Amino acid sequence: MADKKARMMDGFSVVRSLAKAKQDGVLPAPGAHRPAEDLSAHLPPTAMPKDSPHIVKTIEPTKRTIRCFQCGYEFKLAGTTRTIYCSKCREKIDLGDYVIAGPWSQEIKTGGSVIIRPSGRLENVRIQAGNVILEGEMDGDSSIECTQWLELGGQTVPNPRQLTMRNLRIASGTMMKFKYKLQVHHLELFGTLEADVEAAGLVSIRPGGHLKGTVRGAHLQVEEGGGLSARVFIWPQGNPLNGNS
Repeated sequence: MADKKARMMDGFSVVRSLAKAKQDGVLPAPGAHRPAEDLSAHLPPTAMPKDSPHIVKTIEPTKRTIRCFQCGYEFKLAGTTRTIYCSKCREKIDLGDYVIAGPWSQEIKTGGSVIIRPSGRLENVRIQAGNVILEGEMDGDSSIECTQWLELGGQTVPNPRQLTMRNLRIASGTMMKFKYKLQVHHLELFGTLEADVEAAGLVSIRPGGHLKGTVRGAHLQVEEGGGLSARVFIWPQGNPLNGNS
């Protein structure tokens, strides 16, 4: 196929062509505007986040760990609901939160949280919950079992033998003494704790917190303002003595 030769036009040819177009009525008069094109049939371009003055951000619901009291199976749950069924044994699990502000003798079993206010008192009752904040009292016939966090605050002085928890937090202004070995996953101190601690996770001493006694674990964090008066044994790979016990 023969190549077409491009026709070169000099300035004079351009002027002559424009004059002929004007004579033939093809060239619009000076100042004339092209009629506006109807764009109603055309969809607008998709808006990008950078084009919008208000960028919408979505927050993924916080996931929490639920442990079945019946079979011990643990699973993650996002969002909020009042009840759920264990995905392993199909046991119904209450996820409600409870606040105790007076004498209490009714058993509670929930994957949610239980708060015992300073005016609250546990009397011959068993509390099983995901998280518990204990600021009140409990008699010698009561017990608390937490699958996640137990926080001790206020002037509470419970018997450690009546407490079972995965993680322990001592609130600011609270002083606790454990005569027996304290075995937890995470330990967080805003107050004072005297104990023989063995932690599989992280021991955190926050400003105002103080740890006395002995601590064995994988990780230790002492923030500025925190105190440590203890014998310390840290093994990031795990306690080598566990295999000999």
